Amino acid sequence: MRAFFYDGYALMDFAFTGWHADAAGTPMMPDREFTVRRAEDAQKSTIANLIQLYLYDMTDEGPFPVGSDGRFEYDFLDRFWQHPYLIYCDDELAGFALVIEHCPVTGLDPCWFMAEFFVLRAYRRRGLGKAAASGILQRHPGRWHVAVIEHNLRAAAFWAPTLSDYEATAIQRQFDGEDWLVREFVVETMS
Repeated sequence: MRAFFYDGYALMDFAFTGWHADAAGTPMMPDREFTVRRAEDAQKSTIANLIQLYLYDMTDEGPFPVGSDGRFEYDFLDRFWQHPYLIYCDDELAGFALVIEHCPVTGLDPCWFMAEFFVLRAYRRRGLGKAAASGILQRHPGRWHVAVIEHNLRAAAFWAPTLSDYEATAIQRQFDGEDWLVREFVVETMS
């Protein structure tokens, strides 16, 4: 497992700067600043646009319906607009996350749930996703579920090492006609 390091952290908008190489010497986008910011209601259309890229990427794993307007159909944004985040690299959009307060896959409530998480391809495999996910998790202490459809191998490959510090328990569930792998863990309150 690679270790990624950063300097600088603020609770509201948190930034990761001064990225450097991992233990094997792999460069991790030096001199770039990554920031995760809570999205404002006025930025809902920005996340709606990013969802189109997210769904396009997911077509590698299976088909998604496309409407007559040529856009992927996605009916969850209003339901998942509870704790929205935008991820930036040097003030350029790099991704988004949607966190909700219950787990639709298991029905557990209250429980933090990562409803959607997406990093643009140009920023993947550089530690940004793991750092952003960890920062978002730390903002919401308590019980968490992160779930992936079992045939989504890229998501499973991302979340397994990303959650390794949290001693997550894996639970298999059937939901909405799909087999899901749910990782359950607790994020402790920061002191």
